[in-house]
Amino acid sequence: MEPTVTDAQRDMAFRILTTAMAMLRDDQPFDPARTIFGRVLSAQPERGAVGVTEYSFENPVLPDTRIIVVVIPDPLDPSADRTKVKQVMLDFTIRFSPLLTDISRSTLEDLLQVDIGYWVDGNGERWPGNDMGATPPQIRLHSYRYRASNLPTSRFPVDVEFAFGDPDPQNPAPGESKMPVLMDVLLNRDYSALKRQHRE
Repeated sequence: MEPTVTDAQRDMAFRILTTAMAMLRDDQPFDPARTIFGRVLSAQPERGAVGVTEYSFENPVLPDTRIIVVVIPDPLDPSADRTKVKQVMLDFTIRFSPLLTDISRSTLEDLLQVDIGYWVDGNGERWPGNDMGATPPQIRLHSYRYRASNLPTSRFPVDVEFAFGDPDPQNPAPGESKMPVLMDVLLNRDYSALKRQHRE
């Protein structure tokens, strides 16, 4: 049997996701000591990269879920001393445990306000579609990619990826969900336009 997911856990998942999107897209402040993400488990500086830190959080409502945030010195601040530059969130990753049931892809699309019909790669190139397909049958990991919608509050473009676990159509296990289950959500602030300006 799959672990039961409570309404409180789904609600917390939604609140975490909308908070992360507000930080990445709308440039809301990130304070690791005061965040809905939970308690800081670790703050790991990246070797050889000044000011880059990976935070890991434990949430009391989703204690087995992995929540990872990567912060970097603000790329828009040209100051030479990167240790004194404000840190901003670059990446947000949440890997759910237990896997979230009864959450459809359309619910997430509406919750995070994403554009339908295309996605944008790490070089800023636009590609048609959102369905990236599934990995080998024994895993049944199904990914979907998007670009967050440009809203009046938006400060930065954000790339979005959902990872669902598809049910086994041939041999569903007893107690296994008959619908896809949400495994991961990845959010990434896109600085590719800034990179292109530097190259030019």
